[in-house]
Amino acid sequence: MILIRRPRSCPASLLVDKMKKGLYLTLLLPLLAGALEFNGVFQSNMVLQRGVPLTISGKASPGEKITLSFAGHTLKGTASQDGSWRLVLPALEGSGKNRSMILQGKDKKIVLENILTGEVWFCSGQSNMHWKLFQSLNGKEIASRSDHPQIRTLMVDANTSVKPLESFKGSWRPLTPGNAGKLSGVGFFFARELHRQLGIPIGLVCVTRGGTMIEPWTPGDAWDPYPAVKKQVEQIYKKTPGQKPRLQDWIQNQPHLIYNGAIHPLRHITCRGVIWYQGCSNVWNDTEEIYFLKQKALFEGWKKAFDAPELKFYLVQLAPLKRPARYVRKHVDIWLAQQRFADTVRNVRMAVINDVGDLNNIHPVNKEPVGLRLARIALKYDYGRQVKADFPRPEKYIRKGSTVELAFRHASGWKTTDGKAVRNFETAGRDGKFHEAKAEISGKYLKISAPQVDKPVAIRYMYDACKMGNLVNEAGLPPGTFEVQIK
Repeated sequence: MILIRRPRSCPASLLVDKMKKGLYLTLLLPLLAGALEFNGVFQSNMVLQRGVPLTISGKASPGEKITLSFAGHTLKGTASQDGSWRLVLPALEGSGKNRSMILQGKDKKIVLENILTGEVWFCSGQSNMHWKLFQSLNGKEIASRSDHPQIRTLMVDANTSVKPLESFKGSWRPLTPGNAGKLSGVGFFFARELHRQLGIPIGLVCVTRGGTMIEPWTPGDAWDPYPAVKKQVEQIYKKTPGQKPRLQDWIQNQPHLIYNGAIHPLRHITCRGVIWYQGCSNVWNDTEEIYFLKQKALFEGWKKAFDAPELKFYLVQLAPLKRPARYVRKHVDIWLAQQRFADTVRNVRMAVINDVGDLNNIHPVNKEPVGLRLARIALKYDYGRQVKADFPRPEKYIRKGSTVELAFRHASGWKTTDGKAVRNFETAGRDGKFHEAKAEISGKYLKISAPQVDKPVAIRYMYDACKMGNLVNEAGLPPGTFEVQIK
């Protein structure tokens, strides 16, 4: 028999209450003792970003003392009252040596193995970024010989959630012939080129989903600075009783849901930047101004979520595509919004692909040039390599009668991809009507003229989404959509 002596000043009801609380704490202690863990992005086989202080984080029992060891560094800390902990490793050099990270708590030790340090990039967007290597041109053959133990990938399903999640499904893996074909084709060629040129480990975090607008990828408060976007989004997502479901009504396209379900759980990782390929689905609803602001909101929201004010963002401009007549100009508006985003927002750059699309296929299979053009941008602007990565932009003009000579930044010469005449230039006179124009290559200049226009006041290029471009500079890079006003 066990006797419990009740203090004279303690009522029976209070004693029972204390016993219940004691029993609850006794049952809870084993759970708390086992609560030591890393946040989900920190796993065996991962790549850690080199060259910057690294925040490593996770959970433990409230107040638990912890020790973290990696690459000759030992850090000590204490879990906060909510059980979270954060320790900051000093900047590390790139290393292809597999090393272990050890986390020691009061009663538990966790060891992560085979960790490399190098360059980490985030790969995201809709179906053209989701398009797998094995679906791409020559992809199956390339995958079969892709044994790259120092390229590591974390492929995460773009799940949806009403509330921000903390966990996800996915594990870091070395790139092998067995799994390379399942990686994003654009992401594969980007990562492989960086690895070839830099000779250091590359980590690629891949979260993609076809048919998605930009809205579900955007954090919940990111539109607050842009009331025009908030108003437009509220209007297009307003449900009308009896109305046939629209593209934006699909669950995957509801605002913020993919960010909550797939991006938010990954926010603890440190990466150099993002490669992004999206916009096809926003053709249906958005003006140039609205999509420009939506891109800004996404980028600013991700920088805040990842606590990365210097995050790089390199996007792919949409390829040409035969669309219904009412959406041809809207496709051009997305081109203009993407170009404006790249031209005006710091740390944003864009790869133009109007010469390598497929007018009859929204998913062009030639993904290698896309990945390589993104890699060129990173090699020049993040790694100091002397490569030609910039896409031509009009810089100045000289009007000589009915002809305008255009000069460009990032173009010292021109050629066409098919050996034929330059296509897709138009010019307008004072009546504002545009006519198809001839573009003659003359060294670094393009001479633009049209017989219907004796005094040009405007020139534009690639204002028809249903036509492929064939103009490239000496490095094989095409100019994007533009319009020049002639004073």
